[in-house]
Amino acid sequence: MADNKPIGRLLEELGFISTQQIEVALDVQKASPKFLGEIFQDLDFVTSNEIAEAIAIQNHLEYIDMDQIVPSPEALKLVPQNIATTRSILPISVDDTHLVVATQEVNDLMTHDYLRKISQKQIKFVVGDKKAIARYAEIFYHQLENPIEVEIKEMVKQTLEGDEIDLPHLVNLLLNNAIKDRVTDIHITPESTASHIFYRIDGVLQHYYSLPLELHQQIAARIKILSDLDISEQRRPQDGAFSYEFLNEDFDLRVSTLPTNFGENIVMRLLGKNASLFSLTHLGLSEKNSKKVEEYFTKPYGIILVVGPTGSGKTTTLYSALRKVDSLKKNVMTIEDPIEYKFSFIRQTQLNEKAGYDFNAAIRAFMRQDPDVMLVGEIRDSETAELAIRASITGHLVLSTLHTNDAVGTIPRLGDLDIPPYLIGSGLLAILAQRLVRKLCSNCKKAIEMTHEELSEYGVTERVLSAHPQPTLFEAVGCTHCHNSGYTGRAAIIEILDIDEEIESMIAAQATTLEILKVAHQNGMHSMKEDGYDKVLKGVTTFDEINRVVN
Repeated sequence: MADNKPIGRLLEELGFISTQQIEVALDVQKASPKFLGEIFQDLDFVTSNEIAEAIAIQNHLEYIDMDQIVPSPEALKLVPQNIATTRSILPISVDDTHLVVATQEVNDLMTHDYLRKISQKQIKFVVGDKKAIARYAEIFYHQLENPIEVEIKEMVKQTLEGDEIDLPHLVNLLLNNAIKDRVTDIHITPESTASHIFYRIDGVLQHYYSLPLELHQQIAARIKILSDLDISEQRRPQDGAFSYEFLNEDFDLRVSTLPTNFGENIVMRLLGKNASLFSLTHLGLSEKNSKKVEEYFTKPYGIILVVGPTGSGKTTTLYSALRKVDSLKKNVMTIEDPIEYKFSFIRQTQLNEKAGYDFNAAIRAFMRQDPDVMLVGEIRDSETAELAIRASITGHLVLSTLHTNDAVGTIPRLGDLDIPPYLIGSGLLAILAQRLVRKLCSNCKKAIEMTHEELSEYGVTERVLSAHPQPTLFEAVGCTHCHNSGYTGRAAIIEILDIDEEIESMIAAQATTLEILKVAHQNGMHSMKEDGYDKVLKGVTTFDEINRVVN
């Protein structure tokens, strides 16, 4: 039986929304015919994922992350595409007795009865993000009728037989398949015997296709035309970009070419224009770390740095945490390169170095705009670092990123940028270092058993072991759902260096990083590896994956 509690009140109890935000949404509803849940999303108060989670709790149903789901063809074939599209549902799986269907309209009895009649199965509703359901219904029904992989292989066969092919269509198919498989980067690499297509999925390159070498130059030329690059220039690197549409969704592609001994190597970064805002829990942060991060982001002043290498999810973490800042009561300003997510009630600006609007100019301008919170996309040089630190000690909360390997390594890095130790200690609130690890595929993971003694020998610390008296461990297997990788999706592992009075004194006294790290661990700081091992014992990922990304 569903709880009769209003969705707004439930979202507030879950910590997704504040009382003031509910009041603002109710005011907006007086001028808008939309449902309250839709208004919350329009105002960026909650994500569509959070709405779905609340509906699942409200109706005592299972919530599923649509990004982790690959529907079975058998389930899709039971429900016509037009029904799935018009009723915002997606068939997930089917067995002898039940058809599992993702929806957000859990009380739609008409759809429930219709599905039961056409499938001759009992219907089990699970709750998913409504926007994601619509997106994946488009993608997977399209794939059911037009198998992309089969079409690509057929075009390769035609080329080998000497037939002409529709080259622009082949490029489109490679892009469509990348979008379907949630790819972030596409690599087109020529070698002596073939041109190879690699897709980066969840941070790891996977080989997909080997194409006849004679197609490589034609594919390169097609991509360069789309990117407005010089097709006659093959001796020097070029950078470009173009927009692409697949199933009514827009994507940006950033293109880089590089001359090699076998031809031009091409890398395309795939960016969805309408990326949804993530929550800290969606990023995979533990409840303890989520609360810590939320607490930092409500402080009145100081600087919080999110650090890690390129591709470690720093920007996503910053934006997820930024949603916890009360932008109805605080003047929040950002300088970004480029603006990746759009927020209501936040003043967002974009870097324009040609016009002289860089991070330094932005911080100076912000100081005249009565700011409470400033997000500086990245600290790249000494001047930006000093301006950000000085802003943090004059009554402003400053959020930024920096490229360092771990939390404590950020302190000497700031010293390299000529920031005096006393300024570093007094300005810093906290340093969050992170990496992204792949999550086990829920479809094929296999349970394993290890004793506490074996886990301890593996390097799991006693404080992590003590939190898991009965650990749940799995190993990666591999199936068609995860392209035989054993993993689907990613989660963040983090370490948080809290700059308390003791650490601040040590920084001012120029203590070594090892001395600071020792005291931080004594005060309860968990390393990234410990956070990763915690996720292993929860059955989220594997030891192999943690050791792949953390030394």
